[in-house]
Amino acid sequence: MKVLVMTGGLVSGNEPSVWSVGRRLFRQWLASEHAWLDLKIKLVFAEFLLRRPRVEIDALSTPDLTEVVLATMLQREAMPYALATYGDLFDYPRRMRGLLDETDCVFVSTTFLRDLSELIPLVRMLKRPHNHLVIGGPLAVLLADRWQDTPEVEVLAPGYGEFLVPALAEWIRSGFHTLKAPVGGRLLERGQTKVLYSGVPQSEDLDFLPTPDWELSERDHRRRYKMIYYESVRGCPYRCSFCNYPYLFTDTRFRYKSAQRMVEEWEHYCTHHEIDYITCLDSLFTVPRRRLAEFCRLLIERRLKVKWTCYARADDLADEATAALMKSAGLNQAQIGLESGDQGQLDNMEKACTVESNGRAIDNCRKHGITSVVSLIVGFPGETAETLERTLQFMRLHPPDFFFLAPFSTRATGVPVLNEVNRGRFGLRTANHRNTGAPYWRHNTMSCADVGGHTRRMYQRIMSDGISLNAALFYDRLMTFKPEEREELVRQQQSLTRCSALRSGVFAWLHGFIDRRLAADVERQFAAPEPQATLPAEPLQIH
Repeated sequence: MKVLVMTGGLVSGNEPSVWSVGRRLFRQWLASEHAWLDLKIKLVFAEFLLRRPRVEIDALSTPDLTEVVLATMLQREAMPYALATYGDLFDYPRRMRGLLDETDCVFVSTTFLRDLSELIPLVRMLKRPHNHLVIGGPLAVLLADRWQDTPEVEVLAPGYGEFLVPALAEWIRSGFHTLKAPVGGRLLERGQTKVLYSGVPQSEDLDFLPTPDWELSERDHRRRYKMIYYESVRGCPYRCSFCNYPYLFTDTRFRYKSAQRMVEEWEHYCTHHEIDYITCLDSLFTVPRRRLAEFCRLLIERRLKVKWTCYARADDLADEATAALMKSAGLNQAQIGLESGDQGQLDNMEKACTVESNGRAIDNCRKHGITSVVSLIVGFPGETAETLERTLQFMRLHPPDFFFLAPFSTRATGVPVLNEVNRGRFGLRTANHRNTGAPYWRHNTMSCADVGGHTRRMYQRIMSDGISLNAALFYDRLMTFKPEEREELVRQQQSLTRCSALRSGVFAWLHGFIDRRLAADVERQFAAPEPQATLPAEPLQIH
């Protein structure tokens, strides 16, 4: 018996050709429904990203952490395996045919897949008469309670992979006859698909989790990595209204590794690997504050010379002593969820922070040489042209090094903004399409038919005014950015916002074409009375 581990996204940041990207997106489009908003968002991104120079794969490119975790667990179970990505399905079909012929089970990761229109075409490419498909990861969690029978998928596996892999290995060894839930988990039937829930840890911490073995991935890919991914947290102690991260592992408790365990693992990686950077994928690395301080102190004491990146709340970095300590311990870059520069919008999002603390966080990062990367949400309920203008003014006063823009999305079910109270408060209506990465929505102050235009204008103004660097455009520079490079990169970015009349005319026509169809489809969707909101099968218990 042998397992094929599939990871990655439908499209990555560095594809071999536009033709390869086009083939993948065309397959997704054929499987989509009501996807005009998704197409609009992609066109907004493409309008700016297509102007960037070709970027070669650099020394910091690294496989997904999911790949390494699954390989580690399969190795512990003495289960033979092979590793591949979804890009390989399109770019190396002969190799993939060989792998699929020789493997009996496929673990399909959905870490970077958004919806069924991306998942199902890949599933159909992976399915063979002899093999068995298991779907796990964040999308599996979102789909578990409303899964519709898909004959190609034998097992849907939401929750902790560390608990699920041993149960799945026993199932494989039984000849795919006997599948049992892990201790504390459960097994349900959804038509021809079995839903295998992992259950949750008995301990309050995550120190029991096995250390991901990056040597396995390096051996398979025959190369050493200069950067690796790391995770020490599951869940989140905050309940921002738009975010589903606290519920991704079907576990609403916030759990984390101790500072001592983290430093031991980092020391192991620094000793056994030639790494220069560690990218922390935790939803919130800076909480609890006491753990953060102890972790930084231990890194300094042990003189681990590794640069690291983490996600952080602005109100933690607003404390200058904390920012200075993190920098002394090797912090290279902080990614901060600002979301808005308008206090009313932050309150609507239940961010539990202030515009003032956001500003101090960016200023502290600049003062102490920490690269700041911020995310902004466009179109959250309550958003208007005035709130977006206040966000721009905030960015001018406290310019971060890099920025991401994300249109408001209702794709994730079970998040607070979709509860009945918030729907009534904001006049929020949603169309819960599962076959698109961008379901339709509208509320009292904005519609999804307008959000693409607002996002496009925000991109144009931030980039052309030299306020901040587009993180997607300069993705290859995020890790190695130096403050003295900013002026030159800003000039490059401003030149990219100016294009020929022909190119401008083509994009203007494409935007107009999509806008008309999006507006008409949204109007049809919301002409009928609003259907009952889709709720989780069980109420979420917040601890």
